[in-house]
Amino acid sequence: MIRTEFSVYEDGFYFLYVTEEVRIETDGIDGLLIEDRYYNQSSILDPMKYLTIKNEPDEYFNESLINPHIDTLIEAVKVLIEMYDNEFIMNGLK
Repeated sequence: MIRTEFSVYEDGFYFLYVTEEVRIETDGIDGLLIEDRYYNQSSILDPMKYLTIKNEPDEYFNESLINPHIDTLIEAVKVLIEMYDNEFIMNGLK
């Protein structure tokens, strides 16, 4: 990971996770947008599924065929949850 950002606003939050291969950031209030170094973008509409996807080997395999950066995405979602939880604990956010 090269850089992360997390900011909270009245109407939501912003999250950014950057590596040498991809850039992952919030896309609206529910999803994430992943962009690779060649500017190929895809929307991740249910990022929370990546917290448990490794428990389902078939689903993980199928997703890895679609998204070659799946392990980076899993790590980014874990970081997002940790940053959100820390912000919630420190500032009482909902």
